[in-house]
Parts: sequence; C-alpha cells; structure tokens
Amino acid sequence: MKKKLIRGICVLLLSAPIALQAQTSEAITAPSRLYKEGKTLFLEQNFAAAIPALEAFIESKPNVSLEQEAAYMLAVSAYEQKDLNRVKILEKYINKYPDTPHANKIYSLLASAYYFDEEYNYALAYFNSVNLDYLSDSDREDIIYRQATSLLKTNKLQEASVWFETLHGMSMKYAKDCQYYISYIRYTQGRYDDALRGFLPLQRDEKYGALVPYYIASSYFVKGHFDKSQIVASAYLSDYPNHKYEEEMYRILGESSYQLTQYSQAINAFERYLATGKKLNRGSAYMLAMSYYNTGVFSKAVGFLGQVPTVQDELSQNAYLNLGLTYLQLADKTNARMAFEQASSMRFDRNVQELALYNYALCIHETSFSAFGESVNVFERFLNEFPSSQYTDKVSDYLVDLYMNTRSYEAALNSVARIDKPSARIMEAKQKLLFQMGVQSFTNSDFRNAIEYFSSSLALGQYNSNTRAEAAYWRGESYYRLNSYDAASRNFRDYLSLAPQKSGEMYALAHYNLGYIAFNQKNFKEAEEWFSKYTQYETGDNRIALGDAFNRRGDCYLQSRAFIQAKGNYTRALNTTPQVGDYSIYQLALVAGLQNQYNEKLNLLNRLSSEYSNSPFVAQSLYEKGRSFVHLKQNNSAIQSFRSLIQKFPENPIARKAAAEMGLLYYQDGNHNEAIKTYKWVVQTYPGSDEARLAMRDLKSIYVDMNRVDEYAALSQSMPGGIRMDVTEQDSLTYIAAEKIYLRGEEAEASRSFTRYLDSYPAGAFSLNAHYYLSAIAKRKGDIPAVVNHTTKLLNYPDNPYYEEALIMRSELAYNQGNFTESLDFYKKLIDKASSPERILLAQTGRLRSAANLKQNNEVILAATDLLLTNKITPELKNEALYFRAKAHLNEQNQEQALKDLVILGNDTRTAYGAEGKYLVAEIYYKTNKFSSAERELLQFIEQSTPHAYWLARGFVLLSDVYVAMGKELEARQYLLSLQQNYKGDDEIANMISTRLDKLKSDNLE
Repeated sequence: MKKKLIRGICVLLLSAPIALQAQTSEAITAPSRLYKEGKTLFLEQNFAAAIPALEAFIESKPNVSLEQEAAYMLAVSAYEQKDLNRVKILEKYINKYPDTPHANKIYSLLASAYYFDEEYNYALAYFNSVNLDYLSDSDREDIIYRQATSLLKTNKLQEASVWFETLHGMSMKYAKDCQYYISYIRYTQGRYDDALRGFLPLQRDEKYGALVPYYIASSYFVKGHFDKSQIVASAYLSDYPNHKYEEEMYRILGESSYQLTQYSQAINAFERYLATGKKLNRGSAYMLAMSYYNTGVFSKAVGFLGQVPTVQDELSQNAYLNLGLTYLQLADKTNARMAFEQASSMRFDRNVQELALYNYALCIHETSFSAFGESVNVFERFLNEFPSSQYTDKVSDYLVDLYMNTRSYEAALNSVARIDKPSARIMEAKQKLLFQMGVQSFTNSDFRNAIEYFSSSLALGQYNSNTRAEAAYWRGESYYRLNSYDAASRNFRDYLSLAPQKSGEMYALAHYNLGYIAFNQKNFKEAEEWFSKYTQYETGDNRIALGDAFNRRGDCYLQSRAFIQAKGNYTRALNTTPQVGDYSIYQLALVAGLQNQYNEKLNLLNRLSSEYSNSPFVAQSLYEKGRSFVHLKQNNSAIQSFRSLIQKFPENPIARKAAAEMGLLYYQDGNHNEAIKTYKWVVQTYPGSDEARLAMRDLKSIYVDMNRVDEYAALSQSMPGGIRMDVTEQDSLTYIAAEKIYLRGEEAEASRSFTRYLDSYPAGAFSLNAHYYLSAIAKRKGDIPAVVNHTTKLLNYPDNPYYEEALIMRSELAYNQGNFTESLDFYKKLIDKASSPERILLAQTGRLRSAANLKQNNEVILAATDLLLTNKITPELKNEALYFRAKAHLNEQNQEQALKDLVILGNDTRTAYGAEGKYLVAEIYYKTNKFSSAERELLQFIEQSTPHAYWLARGFVLLSDVYVAMGKELEARQYLLSLQQNYKGDDEIANMISTRLDKLKSDNLE
C-alpha cells in the first residue's frame, strides 16, 4: 500500500508541469477546459492528476449537473488513491446526491473501502446495496469475492459458502481462492471428507500450498486416519520450517503418534510444541501425560495429567483415574487416593467410575485413611453402586476388615446400622466400635457418654472376650473419674474376672484402682491387699504409680500401727522413684516419731527439706521438727522450728498450731512475757480458731498468776470483729445443739438454729463456725446471696479455720458466674492457704482457667507452668495446661515457646486440644515459610485422624495453602476437592474451600 501511495505521488509530481502550464492562459483555465481535462485524466485512470483539475472546476461553481459529475470523479479518485478519508468522501457524495446514476458504483466502492479496512459488518451493509447486474464482469467478481470473504469473517459461513460456490462456477481469477475457502468452511462445519476433496488439490498451489496441510492433517486426525495425519504433519514440518502452522503441526504430529501408540515420537513432538512457548490444550496434555506414563516417566506424567481436570467432563474423569494410577507407580498412595476419589465422583463413564471407586477404596484401606469417615462410606458406596462388579466379593471382605480396624468409629457404626442381617463378624466389629467410641469420649473427659458406649459394648460381649473385658475396665475408670466408687469397684472386679490374660499393665492397674477405691472408703486392710497385688503385677514401667502404691501400702499399715511394715513400704516407694519421695520421707519421719525415735525423725525431716525444698510437706515437716524437739525436751530448738515455720509459711493453717505451741513452750518455761506476746499474736491473727480459744485460756491463767486481770479484760474487749474468745455455757450449749442437728442431716432446721445462734451471739465464740455451716447449707441449696453473705464474714478473718473453705466456695462461685477477675483473685489466695496437695491442685487449675478467660497471657503462662510441675496431674489436666500456655505464648508472639507445648499436644489428636495443637504446629511452620515441615505435620495429622473434624478440615485447607506456596497447585486442588466432598460441617470451611478453588481456577486461566 505504501508503494502504491508513493507511485501516486510520483504521478502527481510528473503532472505538475502540465497544471502549471495550464495556468498560463485564461482559455486553458476556463471551467469547461478544467472539467474536460479532469475527466480525461480520470478516464485515463490518472487519478492523482485528475484531482486538482476537478477540484478547481468545482471551485468555479459550475452548473449542478457538471458539479455532480465532477464530485463523482473526485470521490472515485479518492477511493482509487486510497485516501485516508475516502469513506467520508464517498458517503458525503451519496448523501448529497442520493439519486445519482452512479449510486451502484459508489456503494460498491464504499463496501470495498470498508472491506479493505477490515470493517466487515459495515462492508456487508453496502455490499447488500450493490446491484451486481450493473457491474462489469471484473468488478462483479471482485465484489462477490469481497462480499463472500466478509461473510466468512463475520462467521456467516452458510451465506459465505453460497457466494464462494457461485463465484467458483463463474471466475477463473478466484477459482482457487473459492476452492480454499469452500473447503475451509466445510472443515469448520465438520464435513471433513468434503474439506479434504477441496484441500488436497491445493497442496502444490503457490498461494495455498503452505496453508492446506494443517487442515488436511487435522481432518485426517479427526476421521481417525492417524497414519495419514502423521505423514502430512511430518512432511509439512520438513517442507515449511518456521511457517505459520508449525506449532500446531507439532501438536497434530504428537496426537497422531499417541493414537498410533508411538509414545516416544509423541513425546518428542509435544515437547517441540511446548518449546515454542505455547501451552497444550487439555486433550494434548492428557496425551503427552499418557505417553510419559507408557514410557515409564511417571514424574512428568503427573504434571501434565494435573493440567487436564479444569472442567467436569469425561476427559477430566479419565485424567483423574490415570493420575491415581500414576501416583501408585510413584508409591504416593495419598495423592493416588485423592485422584481416584475425584474420578469416582464423576459419572460420565461408569466403567471408569467403577475402577476409580475400587482403587479409591483400596487406597483408603491400605493407608488407613479415614479423615471424615470415608473408609467405611466408600466401601459401602461401592457395594450400593456396583452390586454386580467383579470386585464385589473383595470389597465385602474389606468392609468387614475395615469395621474391625477403622478409626472412623461413628461412620462405621452408622454403616453397620444399615445392614439388615449382620453376620457375627459384623457384630464383633460393632462391639469393638462401641468400645472405641467410649475410649474416644473418655479421652475427651466426657465420662458419662463414655459409660454409655462401654455399656453398649458390654451388651455385645459374647462376640469378643478381650473387648468385653477392656470395656468393663474403662467403664470402671469412667465411674472412678465421676467419684462413683462403688460402681467403679464393680467394673474393675468384672474386668479382673473377664480378662483373658491375667497379666499386663491394664490388669495391674485394675488392682491399683481397686486399692484406691478401698483407701478412699477408709477400708485400709482391703486397700493394702489390692495395692500389694498391684505391686506384684506391675512390670516396673510405671514407676510413679508403683512408688505411689508402696506409699499407700505404708499408709494402710500405719493405720493399724504396723510400723515395721509401714517403714518397709515407704522405703520401697522412695527407692522406686524420687517423684513420690517427699511423701515417703515425711511418712518415714512420722513413723519414727511414733516409735519415739526422734533423732531419726529429725534426720528424715531435715532430708526432706534439703532434697525437696518445694514439696508441699515442707511446712508440715517444720512443725513436726518442732514437735520432735518438744519430745526431746529441747524447747529452744522447738521454738526455733516453729518460728521458722511461721516466717516461711505464714498463710499455711499449720502456722497457727506452731504459734500456739510456741506460746505454750514459753508458758511452760516460765517466760510469761514471751508467752503473752505469742498468745496475743495467735488470738489476734487467728480469731475464732481452736488455737485462739486455747491461747485465751492460757492467757487468762498467766494474767491471773501475774495479777494482771485488767489487761486480760482489755484484751477480751479488743478482739477483731468483736468475736469473744471466752466461752459461756449458754453460748456453747446453743451452738452445740445447732451443730448436732446439722450432723444429723436436718439442714433446714440446722439453718434456723445457726441463724438463731448468730442472732443471740453475733460475736460469739462459735460465730465463725456458724457462718461456715450456714454457707455450706446455702451452697447445697443454691442460695447464692446467702453463700456470699456468710463466706464474706469468714473471709474478713484471713486466718480463721474456715478461711480455706470459704475461698473454695467463693472462687468456684465467681468462676461459674463468669466473674473471672474475682475468681482469679480467690484462686491465687487459695494457693497460699491450701492445706493439701489436692486443694493446691484445685486452686492452680482455677487460677489457670480464670487467667485464660481473662486472656492474661503472662498470668496464664505462670499458672500453667506451676500446674505442670505438680506430680499427680491427670493427662486431661496436663493437656489443658499445655494448651493454654501455648496459646498464651502465641498471643505474645513467642512462637518458639508455643511450639514446644503444641508438639506435645499434637501427639494425641483424639483430644480437642491435641487436634488444634497439631494444626497450630503446622500453621506456625507455614507462617515461617517452613513449607516442608508444615506439609509433614499436616500429612501426619491426616494419617492420625481425629474425632474433631473441624480442626482436621482446617488442616486440609492449610495443606492446600502449603502446596500453593510450594508450587503444587494440583495437590492443592485435590485436597480442597476431597474436603469439599467429604466434610459435612456447617461452618466457615465451605467458604474457605470455594475461595481457594476459585483462586486456583483463575490462576490457571492466567
């Protein structure tokens, strides 16, 4: 076009002298002369030269008819000169002269102008206005060709075909063009035989020889003549290197070679195609993948098979099936399982679905995978969907085996329930499934549900004796945790009689538990017998329980004053494990004291303080040291021990006993001033206690002996809260009467009696006692205001005998009401005041839970750490402490410390804490870009499974994120699809899945 434009400019320059010469004479510049000259040049097709003359003529304002004719020639010249404004000029002309005799010509020129500008819809509008009969033969052929081509370009294939057919029969000029386009249209219409008949003669054509091979090869391929399409493609690639269709010919060559099972040739062709930078379509990607598969290059097959399933169709179903088979070749049963799962969920090809479902079931069975109960459901689904399959018998056997070994207990139980006539093997499986559901509930501290499951399992006890025995044992454990000792005892005894093997850890622990039940019921002779049997059956692996059993045997012997046996068992406990040694040493010291061996007792108590400085028995050991010195008549040493106890453990209730003992020692030694000072401290510090009353009694004696009665009277009047320490007979009788009614269990009457006592003696010697009993009655009645009222009175005197009980009631009350700030304060006070390891444990647990509810991270960490140092902490409480501490560390952005606790929790995913812990470990790895570690944790989580489906579902979602980060979009999509099909929770998981699948889909499109 550029060359023509330059040529036109040259003509214009050559004609310039003529135009200049024409201006030398007025005769020459006459309008008629200009018109004649312009027309002559126009007819000679010297359009560039004609234009100035015609434009000058029009400027002379000639008559209308000549002006119209001149305008026509100018419009045609603009077209012929390819003027950029030719369309506007032509349209301006036809609009100004709509009745022009040249309208047909103008329409044809406008149509052609739009055609050459590739504005085919506008071109067609003008082509439709052209009357072909008024055109010359040459123009008519051109117009028909352009109109047909415009129809083709606008996808009006049928109309285009008609015009090409028409032109083909009348034009030699366009014969081959028409033949090519007619064949092309037949090709697009799927009429491959007709297309081939047209394309084949054009193979040697100069214009179309390089174009038709693509359509010929493609047509042969579609018709299944793969050998011919292969030959054509190969010849083309040899004859026309770097040509337009080179890339597509490599694809056709690859597809043809694949169909001819020439897999190496197919791989070579497809790889050459990919080397051009093009991306394979789904069908070609499938063929290349299967070529790799058939040549044993499984790792490459996976990648291309993963590109196929972008839509739901038969090809995707086949791709998933073969993807699963490929993963099996790579020994990756996890990914194979998910691929088979996807293929089995599609129904396009029932044979493919059957094979995929069977393989899916096998993978689940062989990998013990059952994230959401798939293991049982898939076998049952296979039998329902393909009852006549060749695999039916195998699947039936697998299903029974699965019932016996599955971890998807609930899904398996539901499946068993759907069987009309279950066999004995199925019923045995049901017995085991119910037992496992019980263990699962027990692990999650749901002891009442556990009892129901164990009971249901026991009802089917005839099928498996071992499961029957274990169900009895764990039902006993459940009752024991609920403090139902009689029921627990019956079940442990049943277990011992039912157990097929009279050995092992569980058999030993049954004796241990029966020993504790008898011990708690104060049946010490029976308890000793059970603990003794336990020590015989225990193999020694459970050193803490074994040491504890020896301690309990010692306690039982001590109750019957069998000191030698008691010492022997305490010594064995100490030698078994140091973790129970503090109690053993303390008890040995007590035994020595009972045998009047006070020096030995002192040595043992010193050893306790030295070796177990943080033991809860240290305070008591200091008191016992003081008592030993008293027996040895070493009062000064006794006083030093008591004073040390008071200084180190002022909050401990035993401190008031030590103080009272000090006062008595001073009194006995005649040191009245120190005695008075000490007794005053006891009275003022521990009002309402027995020690305070005894101190007042001794003070009265001392003051009388010293003739200082007035001081005693003043002291009596100055008691905290006005509580009187001297006891009148009426005061005492009124209180004792109320207490007897309470002890008979007549709480309503006792409440009235204690209230009357307080009304009569609001500051009586037993007023704190009365407030305690009234608070206990109110607690059982659920009378919260009364509990608060009476415990407040007790809490006003921090060292009274009931302060600890009041703290327990108020801390539990505050916690249950959701007042965690108050409960935290009470529990922390209780830790300091608690008089036994059990109550210390209660206080530490309450402190932890209160702090956790308040989200006080530092307090949670401290509370959990203290709790975890406790010796006899239950597994459930240990998990709770680890969980709260880990969450607190996470809240403080201390992932390293959190990870330590979460790893421990994640070892047992049967619990809610363990399931979340396992997930959080993986999440930490993911957030710190340790993707391989995150993947390992999540795959292990899926393998372990958990009854807490939500966290497992979150694990699937996180695993998809991990795989996206690792560039494994195929695996990411598979896990999401598997989750989508199997997770039934009504929560945010569905949105997480759809969001990620959409993202993967959009990324794939890009």
